[in-house]
Amino acid sequence: MDPPLHPPIRIQPQSVSPLTARDAQKQIETFLEDFRSRSTSSQGGNTAATVQLQKLAAALKEERKRKKDKTK
Repeated sequence: MDPPLHPPIRIQPQSVSPLTARDAQKQIETFLEDFRSRSTSSQGGNTAATVQLQKLAAALKEERKRKKDKTK
């Protein structure tokens, strides 16, 4: 019988403050670098969370690019 699956960790916000897409992208990338270094050193980690954050960072970058192209 297969072992039970464990869903990815849910991240719950503790506070909310407005950020620009650029600032949010920078903070996510900084967090990802730190998260990767901690995950690599422990030879494990939650890759689902990493992948989702990478997708979010890419989406924010694309959003900034589209907004920039519209203003030209």
